[in-house]
Amino acid sequence: MRRTGTIALSFCVCVLAASAQAQPSKSGVDLALEGHCTQAMPLLDAGMRDAVNAVEAKRTIALAGVRCSMSLNQQSDAMSFVSWLQQAYPKDPEVLFLSVHVFNELSLRSARDLMDSAPDSPLVVELNAENFEKAGELAKAIAEYRILLQRTPEKPGIHFRIGGLIMSLPPTETSAAEARTEFEQELKINPQNAAAEYYLGELARQADQLDEAIQHFTRSTKLFPEFAEAFGGLGRSLLDSGKAAEAVSPLETSVKLAPENPTMHLALATAYQRLGRKEDAAREFALQKSTAEKINQNTKALHKNVSGVDTGK
Repeated sequence: MRRTGTIALSFCVCVLAASAQAQPSKSGVDLALEGHCTQAMPLLDAGMRDAVNAVEAKRTIALAGVRCSMSLNQQSDAMSFVSWLQQAYPKDPEVLFLSVHVFNELSLRSARDLMDSAPDSPLVVELNAENFEKAGELAKAIAEYRILLQRTPEKPGIHFRIGGLIMSLPPTETSAAEARTEFEQELKINPQNAAAEYYLGELARQADQLDEAIQHFTRSTKLFPEFAEAFGGLGRSLLDSGKAAEAVSPLETSVKLAPENPTMHLALATAYQRLGRKEDAAREFALQKSTAEKINQNTKALHKNVSGVDTGK
């Protein structure tokens, strides 16, 4: 078994054993702990359907179900047990941790099945590209995506992926133009790609081509009316164009859709300030400060958890 699956199953055993100590003995759970999963599964399924069992008892049963269904390679059952745990305990760190490992393992198993059953499929090329992308080998990912385009030139989304990867690489004299070409090619294949319009707008905004940026951002917001970043880009471009009054509405929409984004609060505060709306500006400046501080605190906490080193107050 792959290492990810081993981690997921060993985690299940630890949590399951701890839960079982706090719960009345359940024969299905006992069988699962002993590794008799074939015999345990019918009892675990019945336990989940039994209305008499309390939620906490079903937690123990579901953990046992995850362990056994993964061990038996019963993927749909594993997903059902994890789905129940996520619904019953949506913020439980142990459930969230388990879900990460289970779905990662299921993904690996499905990828292996795809490669075994259709090794010559363009989907395998796409999967290879995605794996390079996840590993941070962006140049190799771009090369694989280009191979995929040679085989399926009209496939939606691939030019978009290449453009995004180019923007993620260290900038060169030609990278902006190369990324722009990819996004334009994507829109020829799929004119409804709101993200491609957004990135074209962002490239134009960074090049101080504000009229063009406004056009792309506007199209992006129309294609995807809940795209907070597109509304933010539109508002910032209008603001940079000296159109503070016109910038307010898209910026207000952006902070409503993404209230934790300090950049958009700052842009909206600036627009209010230029219009003489002092109280509104003060409120948004305060929100910019608080959201930025929250991001900074979360980043420090994450760094401390990963490295064990406190980066400061």
